[in-house]
Amino acid sequence: MPRMQLTKTAITDTALSLADQHGYEAVTMANIARSLTIKPPSLYNHFKNLEEIKQAMAEAAQKQLYDALKGTEQTSQPMLSLAKAYVNFASSNPGLYASSLPGFNGEYANALVRLVADALQAYKLENEKMIHAIRGFRSMLHGFVDLNTHAGFKLDVDLEASLEEVVGIFERGLQS
Repeated sequence: MPRMQLTKTAITDTALSLADQHGYEAVTMANIARSLTIKPPSLYNHFKNLEEIKQAMAEAAQKQLYDALKGTEQTSQPMLSLAKAYVNFASSNPGLYASSLPGFNGEYANALVRLVADALQAYKLENEKMIHAIRGFRSMLHGFVDLNTHAGFKLDVDLEASLEEVVGIFERGLQS
């Protein structure tokens, strides 16, 4: 059987698959190499170190998150649509979501911030207030996802109803 050609994309995809199947913490040089059936030193022909692989993972995961969210800002309820799509993506792809968080400074990282800014356009926020709203909204969603991932929501109340309520509270706060 011919050997698979090892590329940066193949390594990154394998690392993302490891993260999604076994958790972000499972992404190590040894585990990536094992999954590719190669020796760990072969990875260094393509990446300097694990940190560089994780940066490539972040960029690829951010693109997938962006693809899952784009268009939500054009709905009749852009903030709620964005929140639901975000939570759905993170819940359905926990390792991929975790991979998207580090190194938030590339093309898709900026595009994700623009999506939130576009969803906030109705509030006509200027300069620093817009930045605060973007940060607050993203923090709120990440906290919701993180608590849900770690079984932090124990009460018998529908999670989607809670998300709708939290987004409503956030939006009412922007109006004052």
